[in-house]
Amino acid sequence: MWPRALLVLFIVLQAADGLLTYTAVGRFGTVAEGNPILATWMMLTGYEAALLGAKTLACVCGGVLYVAGVYHVLAGLSVLYLFAAVVPWLRILSFIS
Repeated sequence: MWPRALLVLFIVLQAADGLLTYTAVGRFGTVAEGNPILATWMMLTGYEAALLGAKTLACVCGGVLYVAGVYHVLAGLSVLYLFAAVVPWLRILSFIS
């Protein structure tokens, strides 16, 4: 049961990061994105398409980790996304609003 919940948590964190990044890039432009590869794709394809592609790929990779049974890696990535992406975006956007 907990591995499935871990996968759901990972997907929810990906969605949250995507929505928060979408909001930040909409306000500040692609300069708000810290990943230079993703920022370049945003400039080339538009930030909606780039974020949708990146988050879809991340969720698929999370699914592969789940199927492969490497739950500790999935858990580690979830913690990383929570504290390195979601929480910082929430803090930045809460100060700006």
